[in-house]
Amino acid sequence: MEKEKIAAQIKDAKDEIFRSIEEKESIKKLVKSEIDRDFHIDPWELSHRELDNLMGRRLSFLNDDSDPTPDPANITSHRKILGKPIVFVKRIIMKLAGAYTNSILEKQRRFNDQLVAFHLAAFVRFQYNEKKIKELEERIKDFEDDRELLLDELKNIRRKID
Repeated sequence: MEKEKIAAQIKDAKDEIFRSIEEKESIKKLVKSEIDRDFHIDPWELSHRELDNLMGRRLSFLNDDSDPTPDPANITSHRKILGKPIVFVKRIIMKLAGAYTNSILEKQRRFNDQLVAFHLAAFVRFQYNEKKIKELEERIKDFEDDRELLLDELKNIRRKID
């Protein structure tokens, strides 16, 4: 009875976490921008389905942000009068330093792409292994059931012989 109560509390806590995550996603849609805070989720406490969803979202995020190369269009200024000249100077500096930084950032981008590919392959392999383990567990259960039936039949045969 105590185990059921604890399991229900764990389930309620998980549901609350996912409601918070869904609420965060709806807030992101409402404000139409990224929210700079993240909810801490302990992956050890998640079900297989919840963990799969979390992994999919995180892999998608990693894939989207694997290119560290800065975009000149993202250079802005909040100043009304001096803003345009400041942005212009920043873009010139970016172009001048670009020859050096782009070679470094290109190596980082390739590394990031390989890392995302590795994580995706590991995720797919884990899912495949889980499926195989589940199939093997079912086969073992079937063998155990068959064994019990055979043992019962053996006992019946021995009783008839005696």
